[in-house]
Amino acid sequence: MTTRVTPVVHDRLRELAERRGTSLAATAADLLSTAVTETDGAPPPDGSLVGSVLELLGGMTAPGAVVLGEVALRMARIIERGERGSVAAAERLMDAMEKAQRAQHEADNPGADTLDLFLGGLGRLGL
Repeated sequence: MTTRVTPVVHDRLRELAERRGTSLAATAADLLSTAVTETDGAPPPDGSLVGSVLELLGGMTAPGAVVLGEVALRMARIIERGERGSVAAAERLMDAMEKAQRAQHEADNPGADTLDLFLGGLGRLGL
């Protein structure tokens, strides 16, 4: 198969191939295959990992937790789809989830850490 593309498209394909570490032909074939097999152009449906992340993050409302939750969601999708970097994404997913939960806890309990330290110090003094 042969096709012609504009120089701009060719440059973008070449850059993408370099980032992926694949040939220009393999990159173009992969993109064409994806476009043809996805009948409506929509991304593949989310699986159980994304569903679990959504469930864990469902009640989070603190801005920092919400942002970290979006990062965790993106990492879960990378892992589920087997995209390049999915192994590294697993560690980042766990880190983002932990930070999101901590951010929500801090938003729900402002000053709790200070109070816990104070009460813990009183306990050590025998009070």
